[in-house]
Amino acid sequence: MTHQRHTKVVFKTKATAAALSSVLLSLFSCAASTTSNSSADTTLVQSESQPQEAKIQNSALPLTKLTNGLSLTLHYRNYANHLNNPKKDTNKDANKDTHASNTSIDTQHDAYVDTHVSNAYADTHAININISEHKGISLYNSAGKKHFIAGHYSLASAEVVESDTKQWVSLVVFNNNTQHIEVYRINAESLEFAQPQTKITKGSEAICASTSSAGELQIINIDATGTLNQYEIHSGRFLSLRDFAIGPGIKSCAINANTDTLYLADEFAGVWQLDTNIESELAKNLIFHGKDVAVEGVATLYSTTIDGVDIAAWVSPDASGVWLKAPCLTQFFSLMNTAGESNLAVRQLKANNKSTSIQPEFVHLSLGEDGKNVSLVVDDDESGDVFSAELPSKLSAALLNRQCGTNIEATSPKENYLEGTHIQSITSQHADLTVKVKPDVETAPVENHGDAADDPAIWINSNTPSQSRVLGTDKKGALNSYDLAGKLVQSLPVGRVNNVDVGYKVSVSEANTKQNDASFIDIAVASNRTHNSLSVFEIDKLGTMTHLGHISTTLHDIYGMCLFVSDGVAHVFANDTSGRFERYRVSIAPDKAVDGRLTQSFSLPSQPEGCVVDTKTRTAYLGEEGAGIWALDITTSSNQPQFIGEIEAPVEADIEGLALFDVDSQTYLIASSQGNNSYAIYHIHNENPEKLELMGLVQIAADKDKQIDGVSETDGLEVTNANLGGRFTEGLWVVQDGRNVMPSETQNFKLIAGTSLKDAIKKLANAKP
Repeated sequence: MTHQRHTKVVFKTKATAAALSSVLLSLFSCAASTTSNSSADTTLVQSESQPQEAKIQNSALPLTKLTNGLSLTLHYRNYANHLNNPKKDTNKDANKDTHASNTSIDTQHDAYVDTHVSNAYADTHAININISEHKGISLYNSAGKKHFIAGHYSLASAEVVESDTKQWVSLVVFNNNTQHIEVYRINAESLEFAQPQTKITKGSEAICASTSSAGELQIINIDATGTLNQYEIHSGRFLSLRDFAIGPGIKSCAINANTDTLYLADEFAGVWQLDTNIESELAKNLIFHGKDVAVEGVATLYSTTIDGVDIAAWVSPDASGVWLKAPCLTQFFSLMNTAGESNLAVRQLKANNKSTSIQPEFVHLSLGEDGKNVSLVVDDDESGDVFSAELPSKLSAALLNRQCGTNIEATSPKENYLEGTHIQSITSQHADLTVKVKPDVETAPVENHGDAADDPAIWINSNTPSQSRVLGTDKKGALNSYDLAGKLVQSLPVGRVNNVDVGYKVSVSEANTKQNDASFIDIAVASNRTHNSLSVFEIDKLGTMTHLGHISTTLHDIYGMCLFVSDGVAHVFANDTSGRFERYRVSIAPDKAVDGRLTQSFSLPSQPEGCVVDTKTRTAYLGEEGAGIWALDITTSSNQPQFIGEIEAPVEADIEGLALFDVDSQTYLIASSQGNNSYAIYHIHNENPEKLELMGLVQIAADKDKQIDGVSETDGLEVTNANLGGRFTEGLWVVQDGRNVMPSETQNFKLIAGTSLKDAIKKLANAKP
């Protein structure tokens, strides 16, 4: 997907290179902890190069009361002064190449100033935002401008976003009076803004937002029904990305848009981590749980470094402290309320290891103006006061450290241990062999919920190609057909059909009738798990399907299938989940009664599903889901399959759907690489059809302008080179979509123009040495 808007960073990150272990050990003593009830012992587990363990003493962070409640400060550039004073632009070329990003209060100056561009970014100004849930939102900047938004609001995010020579404050709030999410775009210098973008909700138990470095503003709202709703502001409007049940107990959330990470504070369970990529699997990872510790507040602080440092914090009213988490660190720190105390009293409190506890339910993280020191804001549920605390410089450096080889486990004040969580950052070494395309059409969702849609086939209308049909299985009960605009045309409730394929000009005749005297029909055959049979359908000239009957098999759990037609006779390969294949010769009588004769059987080592036959080379390609691809010479029924393509990076199991596509007189095998939401493209050598050459991967990304999501976890696929007219003059590629989102609906099929697939394959071929 190509993004039209590019944002520039206001400050650029400069990470600390200090090793975490030395930073922490120099910050804390190694003596045994003798803290109060609100503190915690923490065990540091060294890397393999430093196997020894060391106890580090918890240090309470002193709090400063904020007299005006929750007040946040953002920084912006004064473009008028900058453009009128070219002397300050001595490093213009350096500015032009800075990493695209935004400045956020969730990061509050989310990057460092590199020395070589510090002069260019010296002319920065502040804008302050004061949020009162019951009064409203006050904004004022260093230019003396003020603005007030009256109402009862909950804050999701406030950020300074810069695009080319424009910048604005992106403010996302929840209006408790109207139950709307409101998104404001505010001029940083004049504080003027137009009417906000709004979205009605079913209430809000937790709301958060964040703008990515690509300029995409994402919003998460957990409503009163326990549903997580994910939105993006696209082309000035709310675009629903996905929604799913998240359950009760979520008190707050926080997004790191640059690492696609969402944190949820669950008062019943702890802290959950999820992937915000809408094509990712819906899986929650519990990264923190403490007995008798109800987590209510969570926040993130992300850095704009290229490796996406991810920093988070969470609090509980049951513990007067804060948990801080980074790739190199997870640790609890107690908080010391020193409001109203003299400096001497504060020193005495520290010396005596005593503090006045608070009951935090809210936490906010920010990065200081110098880009080096992390600070936080917390509330006290009992008093209603809001406090800030600045982390020691070495602790801030430890949090921001990118070069960690250590795994740190922290202890909660009410637990003796916390199970450490390893968060992986995966970068494909084959990224240069991946090409992305966009879908052109999506079909209507299938009727049944869950994993229902499975395998498509394409019936080509030889008389009117634009009236061709896409057949698709709803494996929980029906075989469907769609027109090329994705509209459901027909649905036949014939049972749990899993895979489907189409055959043309199949003869209809008595067993002893000569071929010249036979009539011919187009058929579709589907594997039917309801009664372990092959369901046969006639397709008339208009594309209407009629169920002719079933062919019984001896398979125990029929699964996948494919067919080919030779001299007017349809031959079907069907398999079951054990790995067994059976080949049937299909006969159709003049009264349209169907029958099948078993002509061959063999087995693969493990479960297969997809298969496809190249009639030009008389070769069948069979997919063994967890292992790879087999080839079978179909010229005789005595041949045995040969293993020709092992699953190896960048391809990831399962291998399921298989199809053939021609580009520039070369044949390519397309296989769904289900594990990474991709499609492996194999070149088949004409002189040796049993030799496969992996060209790379194709991925199907979302087209947000058309509001069609990308594709993930594809089961079945089909492709044709036939000219179907319109956008499909160079063929059609159809794939099953395992997660149909934007918005969230039951599964469906996506249609991609053959032109897009052809261009993608050419790019992969040209990239090969």
